Amino acid sequence: MKHPAVIAYTVAGLGVAALVALAAAPLVGAATAAPRAQPTAGTAPAATPDPTPTSDPDRVIWLGDGISVKAGDLPSGCTTYSKIEIFRVDAHGSVPSAEYGRLIGTAQDRGASQGATGTVNRDAAGDIVSYTAAPGDDPWSVGDRLCTNPLMVGRYNHIGTDRGDHALQPGETVVIRPDMNVEWAPGA
Repeated sequence: MKHPAVIAYTVAGLGVAALVALAAAPLVGAATAAPRAQPTAGTAPAATPDPTPTSDPDRVIWLGDGISVKAGDLPSGCTTYSKIEIFRVDAHGSVPSAEYGRLIGTAQDRGASQGATGTVNRDAAGDIVSYTAAPGDDPWSVGDRLCTNPLMVGRYNHIGTDRGDHALQPGETVVIRPDMNVEWAPGA
């Protein structure tokens, strides 16, 4: 073999060895690290509320579906937040358009307070589904008690969207977690 060819093969071999070493370096550290779940092309990372209390009012709490809220905008004492979303399913074929509601985020009962002394109703899994009013209760205080958006509680339940629009009647039930199989109809 001629001298220039030997030099070319040697340099090429060293280049390949360097590339292999560079590629293997992250794998050596990864072998001792705990495995991390990686999203695949068909999945996205789950957006979950961050329940950690904080004194940072600019920290963002993700509710899911691209909705977030700043920690400083939460009612005092809430570590998470929720919101009823009303969405429309457009007509397809013989099925007419319809609207439904769903809760985004997690409702959290902070306990009875002025204007919200009624009963919190839960499903078998322990999730808050509705609220039964006591005398003197109002939707805004109920929303604050349950760390959920009172404006959307009022809209979904057809009881007004402004503070003072509606005094709840004792025994009146307010939906907090809508059943997504039940069609919602706008109020008159």
